[in-house]
Amino acid sequence: MKYSLVQNEKVGAFRGGKGQCPLCGESTIAKCGPRVMHHWSHSTLRNCDPWWENETEWHRQWKNNFPKEWQEKIHIDAKTGEKHIADVQTSKGLTIEFQNSPMSIEEMRSREAFYGNMIWIVNGTSFRRNFYILHSLPNPNADFVVDIAFIKVRKDDKGEGFYRHSENTGHGYVEYHDLDEIREEIDGNYSGHHQFDWVKPRTVWYSSRRRVFLDFAEEGIWELQTYDSRGLRCIRKYDREFFIKRATGN
Repeated sequence: MKYSLVQNEKVGAFRGGKGQCPLCGESTIAKCGPRVMHHWSHSTLRNCDPWWENETEWHRQWKNNFPKEWQEKIHIDAKTGEKHIADVQTSKGLTIEFQNSPMSIEEMRSREAFYGNMIWIVNGTSFRRNFYILHSLPNPNADFVVDIAFIKVRKDDKGEGFYRHSENTGHGYVEYHDLDEIREEIDGNYSGHHQFDWVKPRTVWYSSRRRVFLDFAEEGIWELQTYDSRGLRCIRKYDREFFIKRATGN
């Protein structure tokens, strides 16, 4: 943990420090070695929150984008009394969970049901080499897109195309077009959307009922989205600073 209670105050780890876990109340000790990220650890070998994963520098960097009082916030279910530590919970009640390791769909469902108003930020660096961001797509709300259906493509596909709903009457014949025919319209209505090909995907994130953002440790942050009524998956890029400002309400 980044924070523990010392004399009932939420403080970061310091050399020789002793504190109290804000969730379970057990004693904690500060870990501040020269080769380890400063953190608090339970004095006994236990994990009071089964949803808590070992914190990495990636977690810490993300948390540092938000006010101290929002970080490692205890969330309590008013009906059951169940409680967990949210990575970040904003003043408006939005929970932001930073997920580094794979998780089961059962755990994901439990956490989404518990927090309700939440989003996921997933560390995508471990699977970035298997994640291919492909051609751009126009804003799905652009007027001309109403008549357009984009064809799903893979990383090795040589063509990129679409068809028009108005040209296909449902008799088995579909007239395909090359994407270059509407490239100008796509570029003029670009708002960050792209097709992608995720080889050996972590399919749990396709099943999420909350917004999922992937962090590839590159410029921007990407959200998994469904582009159209046919279920075409896409990914949308956001400016990182803009994303953080929106999350903090600025």
